[in-house]
Amino acid sequence: PSIKEKNGATASAVLLEYLGQCGVPFPKEYNWYNADILVDGIQLKNVGIRKKGFLGSIFSVAPALKINTDRNQAGQSIANTKRITLNNNSEDPTRIIQCFNYKVFELAGYPAPRCNLANVSVNNEALGVYSHIEAINQSFLERSFGNSNGALYEGQLVDFVEDWTLRWDAKTDQTPNIANPLRTLSKILSTTSDNDLPTELSKHLNIDQFISFWALEIILGHNDGYCSNRNNFFVYQNPTDQNRAVLIPWGLNYIQEDDKKNTLLKDFVGAQIPRRLSRIPAYRDSLSNRIKALLNSVWDEAFLTNYIDGLALQVKSGQSDAGYDQRVAELKVWVQNRKADILGKVNAGIPTGSEKDSKKCYQNDN
Repeated sequence: PSIKEKNGATASAVLLEYLGQCGVPFPKEYNWYNADILVDGIQLKNVGIRKKGFLGSIFSVAPALKINTDRNQAGQSIANTKRITLNNNSEDPTRIIQCFNYKVFELAGYPAPRCNLANVSVNNEALGVYSHIEAINQSFLERSFGNSNGALYEGQLVDFVEDWTLRWDAKTDQTPNIANPLRTLSKILSTTSDNDLPTELSKHLNIDQFISFWALEIILGHNDGYCSNRNNFFVYQNPTDQNRAVLIPWGLNYIQEDDKKNTLLKDFVGAQIPRRLSRIPAYRDSLSNRIKALLNSVWDEAFLTNYIDGLALQVKSGQSDAGYDQRVAELKVWVQNRKADILGKVNAGIPTGSEKDSKKCYQNDN
């Protein structure tokens, strides 16, 4: 079931309780349960399992799931894997958009989790095809950055604003629960002039890496990510890069299909970092050039459509869905048209973010 049932009224009622409280952490209301699991013929007993996510799991009989293989038995794993993340694709009838989007980040050489598909059953009840996403944890950090001892936070409807530090979710034992390491970055974004921003910000953020992140969110039309909605991302302070922050994508279960909502570049300059950088001409030029470079190097329509076909065959082997082939065909048309659509918008000019900070921890004010 989709969270859009009843036109999203039920989901909206729950979400509105928290939207106006940017400094309040989200509730952690999901219980852990004990379970036995079978993965490709490998059986583990007495693992921990719970729902994960927010609206997409609260209202679903097929929720997203988090599995900890060593929660009850120390050292228990499948090969080197102890954390299994299964997303239910509740808003994606193709079931493949998440893996597609993460593949684009991978092709761009950007640190992002790996993704494949899983056919999931619980208590012998088939729940359909899930996205199996690499957990953002110490193993991911070692693979992506060669280290795992920096501070790692998850961002959900939050931004780099000093008063919102309680909303950040610490993800490792060595990460301070109150996000004090992000306060300096937040203060710079709020108080530093445009002239001084490049020098001060570059001490605490890998700006060049962020521009790639920004460009990729735009290319994919990820309208529920950091740049457009202050949502679905991680921040890692990389010790081998002077503890500068790098953003890690998460929750990539959207694309802007056929641009039905006419997503504009101005929708991606609302969050604090893109808002400030977009006010500096040199960074608008950098973003424009990076988008064009990534489209040339990554957006290979033949490769991407073949990748979609491969995933679609896997989905069809695990569930029956009337009209599925048509949905996949529409996704491939989107891929074929996307480069021209984005280039047209970029050539029209990168917009400038607002002068003042936004007071909202969701969406943007443009």
